[in-house]
Amino acid sequence: MMDIASQLILRWHRFAAEEIDVCDNFTRLTFDTIALCGFDYRFNSFYRNEMHQFVVAMGNVLTEGNRRSQRLPLQNTLMVRAAKQYQDNIAYMHKLCDEIVQYRRMYPNDTNDLLNRMINGKDQETGLQLSDENIRYQMVTFLIAGHETTSGMLSLAFYYLLKNPHAFQKAQAEADQFDEITVDILPKLKYIDAILKETLRLQPIVSFFSVQSKADKEILPGGYEIHKDDRISVLVRQLHRDTKVWDRPEDFLPERMLNGGFENLPPNAWKPFGNGQRSCLGRPFAMQESVIVIALILKHFNLEFVDPSYDLRIKQMGTIKPAGFKIRARPRQQVKIPLGISIKKQEEMTPVQIPAVETNQFQPLSILFGSNSGSCESFARTLASEAPTHGFNATIATLDSVVGAIPCDRPVIIVTSSYEGQPCSNAKQFVAYLQSKPELKINYAVFGAGHHDWVNTYQKIPIYIDETLEKVGGTRIVDRGIGDAAGDFFGAFEAWKDNLFQVLRKMNGLQGVISQEKLSIEIVNSTRSLGQITDVGIVIENRLLVEASELGPAKRHIEIELPKGQTYRAGDYLAVLPTNPPEVVRQILKRFKLSIDTNIKITSSTETFLPTGYPVSAYTILWGYVELSQPISRKQVETLAALCKDENEQTQLQSLGGDAYEKEILDKRLSILDILEQYPSCDLSFSQYLRMVPSLRVRQYSISSSPLWNFESVTLSIDVLTAPALSGLGQHWGVASNYLANLKPGDRLSCSVRASDSNFHLPTDTKVPVVMFAAGSGIAPFRGFIQERAAQMVCGRQVGPTILYYGCRSEKDFLYADELDKWSKIGAIQVKHVFSRGSKDGKKYVQDLVWEDRKDIRKLFSEGARLYTCGSATKLAGSLKTCFIKIIADHRQCDESEAATILATVDATRYSVDVFA
Repeated sequence: MMDIASQLILRWHRFAAEEIDVCDNFTRLTFDTIALCGFDYRFNSFYRNEMHQFVVAMGNVLTEGNRRSQRLPLQNTLMVRAAKQYQDNIAYMHKLCDEIVQYRRMYPNDTNDLLNRMINGKDQETGLQLSDENIRYQMVTFLIAGHETTSGMLSLAFYYLLKNPHAFQKAQAEADQFDEITVDILPKLKYIDAILKETLRLQPIVSFFSVQSKADKEILPGGYEIHKDDRISVLVRQLHRDTKVWDRPEDFLPERMLNGGFENLPPNAWKPFGNGQRSCLGRPFAMQESVIVIALILKHFNLEFVDPSYDLRIKQMGTIKPAGFKIRARPRQQVKIPLGISIKKQEEMTPVQIPAVETNQFQPLSILFGSNSGSCESFARTLASEAPTHGFNATIATLDSVVGAIPCDRPVIIVTSSYEGQPCSNAKQFVAYLQSKPELKINYAVFGAGHHDWVNTYQKIPIYIDETLEKVGGTRIVDRGIGDAAGDFFGAFEAWKDNLFQVLRKMNGLQGVISQEKLSIEIVNSTRSLGQITDVGIVIENRLLVEASELGPAKRHIEIELPKGQTYRAGDYLAVLPTNPPEVVRQILKRFKLSIDTNIKITSSTETFLPTGYPVSAYTILWGYVELSQPISRKQVETLAALCKDENEQTQLQSLGGDAYEKEILDKRLSILDILEQYPSCDLSFSQYLRMVPSLRVRQYSISSSPLWNFESVTLSIDVLTAPALSGLGQHWGVASNYLANLKPGDRLSCSVRASDSNFHLPTDTKVPVVMFAAGSGIAPFRGFIQERAAQMVCGRQVGPTILYYGCRSEKDFLYADELDKWSKIGAIQVKHVFSRGSKDGKKYVQDLVWEDRKDIRKLFSEGARLYTCGSATKLAGSLKTCFIKIIADHRQCDESEAATILATVDATRYSVDVFA
């Protein structure tokens, strides 16, 4: 086991920081382990690029076998090609096993392995031995079952460890207690053992087993009558979530398996290895192998998701594994391989000579970011791109990638935000690491992004990182920067950035480096090209729900087939990478006197998100790479003022960078283009313009469907933002909403599922009451919730009270009225709606209905109901918060200050909010 595990460790060190397909690597590991331990045979899977043909054949057999079991006999008979491939794969596996047996018979040895026991063993009473055919069948079983299930368990264990950084840190600390992982210390790795047991509880690799009734007319709990010889399938995943046995059954809590917790479980409460005499005989083997592997990996590597937003997606071939699960492994220490283990010598690699970059005079600088929506990553890349002009050579990485390895020989700059009060997806491990209070003698600076409407969580994580780094030995370079997305977001960053570099230069005795233009553009003639994006969905339907009117924007319903392998839960988001409106792109091309077919070639002396080194159209750059409509920052106003040739225009523009900025620029959302149109004497080049605009960001939309409706497709319910610009200058086009609105069935779009906050999902127990509050297109996630509960009800599940409080302007923009009416008639939902226009009873908004029904809502909440809000942070969420405070004050007979304190302490699992700015 150590032999093969060491090969994995060496491979991961050799390809450090590259993408690792987790299931692929653990399949190689467990397949080679069972072959070496059981049959003294080496497949050498870690020394080949492609998976061994036996594993490929095995996968095909399992997949086709599963399909054959679901077809009619006649269908299987008619599918000649599939049947031939199925038999060919079986024949290949049998042939390989026969060859291994034949070789052992020709060259016998005294290895104490399974193969020798099968070849030489005799029945004590009859003296009979196994035939070669029987041995072959045993070998196929061991090679398949002995590696496939263990590979799945290891893959899922590391998924849960990365999703739960505190468990990761605890397990790593346990492994670090020992210099080497040896047989005698395995029983001491109790927490790692508990991780495996908890993983198998949440995701048993084999999903069910069957039992047969020995008695007739037995009555099971729930009133089900069964008869003699009836077969019943036990769904292990549900068995392991019995609320009478498991507290918080959906949570990953290895601690529940410690200190007698596992030993004291009721009989049959935990059965991931099957049942009775048919339970897994390889259980001790699999558990020992897995403990060794986890301990070795944790000792040698820090791990991170390639996609920090990855949420568990299951693929099944008889057993289950996480689909599309990829990580990066970053070495923590030198590899120590125990002596006495033969490792195949790896090929000598000829060093690649890389031309030296003339940055010897530059000081090193480390820039780290935590980012969900892309803003903080964009800020980090801006810092990295400008660092050389100040005398620094910057590296850029996620916060999670430096856990346990934060550089102490250079300044460390951190840019991050909070996500509903929690760390960003790629900063969770870093925050958990800080909570262990490591000693960090570093010089650091923190810039925090956020939105002040989220009062209770505003800047929470940036503040925590900033204060904790100081407590554990760090020295603050400059005060923490504060970026408020509701204010001069980019301007605040620029001001902080300029001050940071000024202080850094002074600290390091550096002068600003006088450099030429960072971007140079060469006009060329070439065909246009645009880089492909990995995750691509397909539009199935795009229909109008509500036409635009004086009441509000148009609203559309869009159905999208998900990228292959992606799944979702009701309440999740779809992240979409849009393109800019053609109207805006053409306006910019006109301003810079570029035709729609102008091609450019960009070269850059620093890191840039723009495509460099090859011809690409200017239209493509503006259309698909940069943000065009965000408000211009104070610093950019000053830059444009300095470029004005007309003195009057220069004076006017300079005044806008001062006290008038918020009213004249920010409130009106004037972009760089708006300023250029108003001040035509501003001599800004196209390359300068591209330097000023940030990269195009993804937009996240709440999914408005349930996987019980279709697990391969999602729907979105969106407002299409097209309105006169607040500046009074032409039209404002919502970037993503107009992009989506113009897609046609069959169009492809770059998209990916992003998990929402873990609390913003329906309770697992369908009997729990649910109360939802929404306005306008804020109904989107709740349509998915209602659709899911309706499907559960149709399938015979007991569903608790489900109530929607919904506000819109009039009956014309009452979204999904027909569907809601249909679901109401079957008892899946009770809808309480209110119209803000033309109300005759004085009730105009959702909060008015809530106040009227306060006693009913309070009663439901006391009975365990879950409450959810989706809508505008400043309108619906703010008004509801005020209303809830009044309700609490009325019920408790206290003042509103005390009521607000009580509301703030409500468990987030009971009241979940998903609001937008």
